[in-house]
Amino acid sequence: MLRLQKIILAAAVAATFTACKKDVDPIIILPPSTGAQVELNGIAGSEAGSSAGNSVYLDLSTDKQTVSLRAGWDLGFYCGTDFKVILNNTISAAVKVLTSNDITAVGAADTVGLVLATSQTNPLPEQLPWFDNVAGDLTKTAIPAVSATDADNKVIILNRGTGGGIAARPWIKLRVLRNTSGGYTLQYAGIQEVTFKTLQIPKDILYHFKFISFENGVVDAQPEKEKWDLVWSYSVFETNFGAGAVPYNFSDLIAVNYLSGVTVATKIYANAATAVTAFDAFNKDSVTNTTLVNNRWAIGSSWRSTQPATGARLDRFYIIKDAAGNYYKLKCLDMGIADGGTRGKPKFKYALIK
Repeated sequence: MLRLQKIILAAAVAATFTACKKDVDPIIILPPSTGAQVELNGIAGSEAGSSAGNSVYLDLSTDKQTVSLRAGWDLGFYCGTDFKVILNNTISAAVKVLTSNDITAVGAADTVGLVLATSQTNPLPEQLPWFDNVAGDLTKTAIPAVSATDADNKVIILNRGTGGGIAARPWIKLRVLRNTSGGYTLQYAGIQEVTFKTLQIPKDILYHFKFISFENGVVDAQPEKEKWDLVWSYSVFETNFGAGAVPYNFSDLIAVNYLSGVTVATKIYANAATAVTAFDAFNKDSVTNTTLVNNRWAIGSSWRSTQPATGARLDRFYIIKDAAGNYYKLKCLDMGIADGGTRGKPKFKYALIK
């Protein structure tokens, strides 16, 4: 009888563990996309394609594009170990750092003579410090690193930006501190206001940055850091017309997710026909002799031309290694009047390299 009871007990225990095991959902890892043809939806409304209102993020391994309104955010707060704040380069936001740490003492008088905007016809080298480092170097942000000592964090005057047809908005005065939860405290007000508002911004390790809008608080403006490879957008950039580097607004720029380690190589050929053949033939053996670089603007504006007419450069394509180690080849099919495309809605083709 005792032996029978032991057998029944053992069977019951085994059944319990089996039932528990069945309740655990398996982790399903999807294979990376083998490629696709996509049209990026840069147009937010009725604006011209050269000033498309959206930034468009693309994740090659999932074929997912994420649309983000350029004017939908104002500041980005770094979620890494350092305390950094970035400006909205997609609307050419610019700042002036003051010597005062009293936000209530700053007013319209402090803006006299300030422009905090660049001119497309006469950009000047001395305007560059108003903007973040265009290469994305977080040690060279226009807003200094946020100090653990509150008194060291100065008041900043912000022109929210009008790049790419964005309507002018009142200037903002702001100050950023570290909070006791490991995130940020933002103090801000209109330049003529005495009373300021306060917003708490927590860090989130899933993202490179958490973003805020002065109208809407914390907002989503960028996918999780491991869920995008490229972003197409309007942006303030840097160029040289012969007298030194100057800030300059560009349409149709493509940046790579350099902070996640995405790397790129450019392959250029004698003509479009040769490039098509090379694109089709490029395989995993070809990657061996290809040098990829981790550069935010490794693609930049090199994929398209605006003279004599706007269109894709069909003599080239790009090799992209994503953060997971997948290799893709990517080329533009059309983007403007020269190739029968629509500016603001460029079409790309990409394929997993096997």
